Formats: sequence, C-alpha cells, structure tokens
Amino acid sequence: MKTENPAGNPQKKFDFSPAHQRPFVANLPATIDIYEEGVARFFRWRTGLDYYLAVDQVVDFAVSIERVKVIDLLTDTATFALRLAARKAFAGRIYSFDTNLTLTERGKQRAAHLNLHPFVEFKHLRESQFPVSDGFGELAVSFFDLHRHPADHYLAEILRILVAGGHLILAELLVPKSIQRSLPWFLKRMHLRYIQKNAAEAGAIYYDQEEIIQLLFKAGFRQVIIKGLSSPESRYGGVFSLIAATK
Repeated sequence: MKTENPAGNPQKKFDFSPAHQRPFVANLPATIDIYEEGVARFFRWRTGLDYYLAVDQVVDFAVSIERVKVIDLLTDTATFALRLAARKAFAGRIYSFDTNLTLTERGKQRAAHLNLHPFVEFKHLRESQFPVSDGFGELAVSFFDLHRHPADHYLAEILRILVAGGHLILAELLVPKSIQRSLPWFLKRMHLRYIQKNAAEAGAIYYDQEEIIQLLFKAGFRQVIIKGLSSPESRYGGVFSLIAATK
C-alpha cells in the first residue's frame, strides 16, 4: 500500500527509526526532522487527521482547565509539551517523560532554543513507574500512546501520580470490536508489521468507547467525557477521540 506525502511523492514505508544522537543545528526547532515527519505522516495515515491540529486541540483543553502542574506521559516529538509551554494563557509547568533518551535531549534542545525551558522539563524514563511522588501532578496527558501499554497498569500508575481531583486526558483511537474482527483491519495490521516494520503498532490494543469507559472507572477515575475528533474515513476506521477523566 502506498501513501502520498504532502509534496505528492509516493512513500513506500514510514521511517520510525529512533532519532540518533547528533549535534543540533541552531534552526532545528523551526523545522521537522526525519523522525517527526514520519510520526506526523503515520498519524494522518492512521487517524485521517493532521498531527499538529490534533495536538493543538489537546493543548486547548489543557489550557482551558487551568491546571499548573502538567505531566506529559510521552515526550516523543515534544510537540505537545512545547506548544502548551508556548501558550501565553498557560501559567504552569510541564514535566515530560520518555524512555528514549535521544528524544528527551532533543526536547531540551528545542525548549532552550525557543526560550521555553523555564516552563517545561524533559526527563528520561527508565522504568514503567514514573519517578514522581504520589499526587504529584494536576493534569496528565497521553497523546496516542495508551494502545501500546497494558491498560490496567498504565491507568493505575496515572491515577497514582495525579492529585485528588486531578484530570487525565487521553487522545486515542477508539475502534469498535466489529471493525477489529474484520479482514481490512487484519490486513492493516499485517501492513504495519511487514511493510512498515512497526511491530509495536501492529500489536497495539485498541478499545471501543464502552471498553475505555469501563477501564477508566475500574482504575478509579470518574466523570469520563469522550469527544470524537474525527469521522472514520471508511467503515473500517476508528475514531480518534479526546477522552477526559477525573480522579
């Protein structure tokens, strides 16, 4: 299966190789490097949405609830953390974690270049437990990452690090079980595994709307709100959604 990049050139595969340690040029924060370009392109292919517009909707929500201690559960491209830190209406601090040391260092470089380092701190995550105390954060944000984790453990850990009354924002693809059992969905997984060489995404676990609500309530969250950010491009696509829950 081939897709088109913004310039119209065919792409046979997405590049998900980790960014390598290398000197950072002065204008790096103003450009998209190969890794981020691959993430943005994959996100559009998987959800039908523009990566940056979707991130901005999560940023909008984070700003609107006026929480000042934010935990970014996955640094990745650092787009969410840096866009939130750059908002004039945001008066807090962001703590962003990733198991990939190169990506956290890249985030630090970008934050320093953009003069946002007083508002965001990037930390290398060495284990599944976040190195913060119980009730540390007021808001935790997971952007397109839940499907890569065992949900029970992941949500329990998020609940631990949130203060009472704190919020969780999950931006995730919700997929009905009927679609997950279909042949097109199976072929898409095979495409991810053997064409894209992306085993993590090929083995991802997606939930439907009722399942995600049950998982959140089981973990101890309450007041779950779900807002679909996209319409399926076909009957075999899921809906990328903004899911908010309160501890």
